[in-house]
Amino acid sequence: MQPAQPGQRVKISPGADCRIHLRGAEAPRIALAALGKDGGSGGRVLAFERIDPAQWFMAGMAELEGDFEIVAYVMDDRHGGFANHAYPIAFEVDGTVWQMPQPTEQLAAVILAEVYSKNGERRMKLSNEGFTFGIDAYVRARNMAGVDVPYRNAPGVPLPGGFGGSGPIPHPDGRGFAEGQGRPAPVPGQLLGSGSGVLIGRDLVITNAHVIEDGQKLEIGPARDIAVTLAVDHVHDLALLRCETRGEPLPLRIGSPLFLGEDIMAAGFPLIDVLGADLKVTTGNVSGLTGGGGDVSRFQFSAPIGSGSSGGAIIDEFGNLVGVTSASLAHQNMRERGSISENVNFGIRAALIQEIAAAAGAELPALAISTDNLRRNVVARARSAVVSILVHA
Repeated sequence: MQPAQPGQRVKISPGADCRIHLRGAEAPRIALAALGKDGGSGGRVLAFERIDPAQWFMAGMAELEGDFEIVAYVMDDRHGGFANHAYPIAFEVDGTVWQMPQPTEQLAAVILAEVYSKNGERRMKLSNEGFTFGIDAYVRARNMAGVDVPYRNAPGVPLPGGFGGSGPIPHPDGRGFAEGQGRPAPVPGQLLGSGSGVLIGRDLVITNAHVIEDGQKLEIGPARDIAVTLAVDHVHDLALLRCETRGEPLPLRIGSPLFLGEDIMAAGFPLIDVLGADLKVTTGNVSGLTGGGGDVSRFQFSAPIGSGSSGGAIIDEFGNLVGVTSASLAHQNMRERGSISENVNFGIRAALIQEIAAAAGAELPALAISTDNLRRNVVARARSAVVSILVHA
């Protein structure tokens, strides 16, 4: 077994198979898939066969057309968890077994390798990059709209032979699920996941659209007050909820633009099942004034966040709301530039919050912009305004 070096490139034979062994405690929660662009706005999902709860196999990997990435991801990441806990991972190709190094960051989806062609030869680049927010974040970052990633949020599907976890991933040629067979529907009332939200007016909570996706019952805060959905903007990943809950809203900073390098804080409820249900606050700065591809509705920030932070508040040094946490991009590979981008998080600008509220006919209070930057007071105001959201089927 050889230690893998991230970025290392190796030639692979025309008929190379691929076998992946997951040796960590969380192996049964991890799925393996090969994903690649189809040349349009969508993508392709290529099948690995699951031999047992910890071993995956793909025959003739090198014969598959086009470039693709081999990704290990948590199947039910709405319930927390990271692919890190499936390590050590052994990656076998052409009789060579590579020991993959465990990521230094908590990632719910990890790119193990990239397969591509150069000068008529098939090659593989070993990787160790990934996404804190899992396979959904990967799909969004790769612009693979419409791709149906197998076994998302469907733990416990029995394997042939009685193994726990999910069965073989369907193959594009029809192997896998029988016709009409799909993921089991969640049980009504089942907890699908958790996220964060921000009070922006009386009984008004803003969060991400992806936080409440598929939810039939939304519970807000420690009192588990019931919320109803007023408006959803899937394009900008925002959702406006109405809920009779306690707290004081944060003023929206609309009139003055963000500036590069500005100090901010992120407040939310990451990993409730691991870190507890109290508010977490981290600090950082505005590290970019646009999102991916120059998206001016978003900005980049460096304050650490985790799964469950989605929908939480991004506030300036005075406690004014400048944005809502949306996504995190950890170690995304940029092959064309030969570089790695680390610790990049994305927020949705406060102006979009104002727009969705106006479109829903929800009146926001005329709150004065805060000028008190005493950290204790700023955090106290965030504690009153940022709420947890539990999403049930």
